Amino acid sequence: MAYVGPAAVIDTVTGVFESRDPVLIEDEGHQLLVGGDGETKARQCTVLVALTTRRCGDAKVVVIDAAKMPFIARNIHLAWGEGQPSILTRNSAKQAANRAAACGKFVPKNGGSCDEYSFATTDEGGSGARTEEVPLREQRCQGGAISAGYAKAKVGQGDSFLVVIASPAQVATAGFAGADVADVQVEQCAL
Repeated sequence: MAYVGPAAVIDTVTGVFESRDPVLIEDEGHQLLVGGDGETKARQCTVLVALTTRRCGDAKVVVIDAAKMPFIARNIHLAWGEGQPSILTRNSAKQAANRAAACGKFVPKNGGSCDEYSFATTDEGGSGARTEEVPLREQRCQGGAISAGYAKAKVGQGDSFLVVIASPAQVATAGFAGADVADVQVEQCAL
């Protein structure tokens, strides 16, 4: 391996030690969870600003609310811990292929549905996505939340955005076993 200059060496060494473990950010009584790779962007504003304006500095923010989607939030949380990024790039043209690659052979065991992270509507989705069974209601909720999130944050095709989890204390601690445990059980989750 050859490097052209000191900046390349620094970037490479920094990347080796960069943690993608989820980080809890708390201020003024508000909390959010973000993957370690997105912490710097998430700290460019207050938690309340990120959750309401869907912007944090130059970053567009898409919110997944664990109070409404605890098992989807769990899958994202675990995916971040396994190295999946919290900064994604929208590419809706890949949705069908990504969903088939991630969930095509998935067999639910508890009457639920396949959830994948990174999202199917992103460049990062597809065969490398982390999958987990979640309640079908959460899948419906997530579809609306992501669509509304793209609209509210003005995430266009090819735009990068930061995924954060609101209500992090509500992230499911165990996998879906057939019971929907969400505090807020709604089908449409346009946040």
